[in-house]
Amino acid sequence: MIPRAERGYAMVAAVGGIAVMAAIAATLVSVATSRIDTVQAEDTRARLQAAADAGIVVALGGLTSTDGRSRWTIDGEVHDLNFDGVALKVHIEDEHGKIMLHRISDDNMGWLLGAIGVQGRQLEIARDSFVDWTDQDDDALPEGAESEYYSERGLLARNDRLQTIDELGDIRGFTPELIDRFRKYATVDPGEVPLDPHHASPLAIQVMTDGVADSPLIIQRRRELAGQRTAIALTDTKLEKRTVSVVVVATGPGGARLTRRAVAKLGAKLSDPWTIRYAE
Repeated sequence: MIPRAERGYAMVAAVGGIAVMAAIAATLVSVATSRIDTVQAEDTRARLQAAADAGIVVALGGLTSTDGRSRWTIDGEVHDLNFDGVALKVHIEDEHGKIMLHRISDDNMGWLLGAIGVQGRQLEIARDSFVDWTDQDDDALPEGAESEYYSERGLLARNDRLQTIDELGDIRGFTPELIDRFRKYATVDPGEVPLDPHHASPLAIQVMTDGVADSPLIIQRRRELAGQRTAIALTDTKLEKRTVSVVVVATGPGGARLTRRAVAKLGAKLSDPWTIRYAE
């Protein structure tokens, strides 16, 4: 028989053991639930991405259709689609109607930054750092940054034109919010075709042509955007060898959302395949 004095210790030990086992069980349940949530999140993302990729293919097929009545336009018209229960909003943007970042001057980059809301020293840092990232020397401008600045992150200044809009995120002074603003107006991959003002914003026209805010070209484009005259018809725009962006917003049944953007170069003929330059 266990002595009475030891019975209390045994009881305490037993209760303590139960508590430990309960804590372990709770931890295991928590880990298992976390893993399930992670798997479900990854599955949802994969499903949304697959649907978005399908939307990109549908859009490019519509843009290169030989049937003029069903052909998609490149003026931003939104198309509502559904793929395997995922709602898609899809539109095509003309990269030739955007600010071509490899062609603008240092001064115009500063002007562009100011036009989209960047001010003060952040403007100076972003402007000078952009120039340092894309020029072909290792001499930093007063507020800029060259490879020495980026070395702690294992980066080197490209000293060449940007490859993607996302690459702006590597450059000193460019925040995610600023990059999102750039996405609306700028491009890095329009080919060698000059700006096409028929699908450009007034801001893009002004930056790319060094024009003033009330130039005839800008006034005409503002009238088009206001609906005062019909914007250029699709049949008036040569699509062969044109670079376009397809933007897809995919929304799942539970409200999860994913945005996918692909930049594609069209073939020499509308019947030719297109080439995806990059997707993000």
